[in-house]
Amino acid sequence: MIDIKHQTVRAHDGSELMAYECGGGPGPALLLCNGLGGNIDAWRYFTEFFGKRHRIVSWDYRGLYRSAPAVGNDYSVSTHADDALAVIDAYGMQQVVVVGWSMGVQVSFELVRRHADRVLGLVLVNGTYGRPLATAFAPLLKSSPLKPMIPAILRAVEAVSFLAEPAQPYAVKVVRTKAALTVLKTAGLVSPTLDEKAFVELASQVAALNMPRYMAILNSLGDHCAEAVLPQIACPVLIITGDRDLFTPVDQSRQMAARIAGAELMVIPSGTHYTPLEFPELIHLRVQKFLRERLGFDPEALAKAA
Repeated sequence: MIDIKHQTVRAHDGSELMAYECGGGPGPALLLCNGLGGNIDAWRYFTEFFGKRHRIVSWDYRGLYRSAPAVGNDYSVSTHADDALAVIDAYGMQQVVVVGWSMGVQVSFELVRRHADRVLGLVLVNGTYGRPLATAFAPLLKSSPLKPMIPAILRAVEAVSFLAEPAQPYAVKVVRTKAALTVLKTAGLVSPTLDEKAFVELASQVAALNMPRYMAILNSLGDHCAEAVLPQIACPVLIITGDRDLFTPVDQSRQMAARIAGAELMVIPSGTHYTPLEFPELIHLRVQKFLRERLGFDPEALAKAA
């Protein structure tokens, strides 16, 4: 197992973030931007594969896991992007390849909007560019009268989310059951190839999070739109998604690829929103190819030269 070190990083507004570092080698540095509810553990296969040749950093979003609550209660996507900059600055990184998963795609776009000179390339996994809550479950809710009401419903849930605390220990137990996984697979929310152990560990951690802060981040994410950024992106871009992703439907990735000059798109058959835990080998090889062909890093050539 790769050794992951951690340290506290102070954000621009004084919020304390828990940051992580692992790996090393001659490859370009990688910044991992989590999905909502994700942490460094969710990248376990990615860090093991790429940590042999790349320095990798990440952090817990403010208010989640080991990061402290936001000073001033600011959980906007733009602030998460400022946090990302604080992390790479703390580790002395001048430029990074940004790898975003789900919500991390929006954070990646915001980082490019604000600090394009610090971004060597983008790897965007299971994400969207518009308001995520407007397109989530689009194939299922296309004609449903509930669709326009989703943001208001989630705002209401945020207001009463503190009531969920007494039930969280039970929720953790439920997500650990075989029945819960069966339901998720039957509903098409995860693929049969899912690493069940890794997913259950992640879901259990999410179920135990502070729900008011989690919902505040979710609703801030729902208000964010990065559409204006797409034509401005000049760095190499790789987009990866699954054709059965209900949270960020594949059409969103196709639209991103069409609007970003030179972007590459990989659609994984049978992949859902959790492709990094369903098809890690495919993703690793495709990202490695992207780093070699678009950013000029060829580990095989380096090995031969050594």
